[in-house]
Amino acid sequence: QAALEWLVRNQSSDGRWNAARHGAGSGSAATGQHAATVGARSDHGVTGLALLAFLGAGTTHRDGPHAVAVAKGIGMLAQRQRADGSLAGDAEFFAALYCHGMASIAVAECYALTGDEALRPVLERAVTHTLAMQHPHTGGWRYAAGDRGDTSQLGWQVMLLASARNAGLTGFERAEARAGTFLQSVASGAARGMAAYRPGERPSVAMTAESLFCRLLLGMPADHPSAAESLGLLAASPPTAANYNSYTWYYATLASFHAGGSQWDAWNARLQTALLPLQHRTGGPLDGSWDPDRVWGGHGGRVYATALSALTLEVYYRHLPLHGRPARVAVRPGP
Repeated sequence: QAALEWLVRNQSSDGRWNAARHGAGSGSAATGQHAATVGARSDHGVTGLALLAFLGAGTTHRDGPHAVAVAKGIGMLAQRQRADGSLAGDAEFFAALYCHGMASIAVAECYALTGDEALRPVLERAVTHTLAMQHPHTGGWRYAAGDRGDTSQLGWQVMLLASARNAGLTGFERAEARAGTFLQSVASGAARGMAAYRPGERPSVAMTAESLFCRLLLGMPADHPSAAESLGLLAASPPTAANYNSYTWYYATLASFHAGGSQWDAWNARLQTALLPLQHRTGGPLDGSWDPDRVWGGHGGRVYATALSALTLEVYYRHLPLHGRPARVAVRPGP
């Protein structure tokens, strides 16, 4: 609730959350993969994440304590959608598809929650853009159409397709199957439960968590051996204040929750111990927010960090656990 209050106080008058105003593209990112200024124009992306935090808490553009803020944000995204369906706004090349995915998921979840038919064509165009950006053979997404793909980018697009499915859209089963093919290409380990950023690279905790969550979305049962291997890596790298990484913690929490079982209780306890004390709760203009972490926080800024942290804490009531749903058979989970 404190995070949502901070987001309300820092929304711009036109409905967006200004990424650069809250530290995005500040030069504090330590990854070295892109120029540290990438992210400064990611307003649509951080706006999507902020809206998802409100939607996850039950507020839509029609109902709830922050309905005005959600209405302004969703309206801004819809009004600024490009002719090709992109919701990336003015984001830089390396951030554009991330921003499109984040903003589109917000539109999808808002439509799913309210049934507001004015949002359906916006969502349909957004999904069409995502499908056009997927590599036709590898099944991956990256920065431009024709790129072979990476796991980080894929996660947001797979989540968009899952949210669009929940909203009643259909017709992307082949795209989901191709996404499963890409996830197999980055898999390693005895049970193929570890995942890398790109094929041939070393697996990481973040990509393993993101891959596991995507594979669960695509129909892999939670008791599959590769899920157990993935969860083993997460358990060996629990959240601590010293390894604060809002991106990794978000995907690891999603994966752990949806896999279920006793490992979820252990992960959740460690997460709360690490994440809650990092929130500003002493009054003042930062009250309710989280500082950007030293990994990707320099690209995303304070809105990114705060919205992702809120979403991480909302998994208890934002999602039905996938391990409790009937199995999907349209997409094979892989070996």
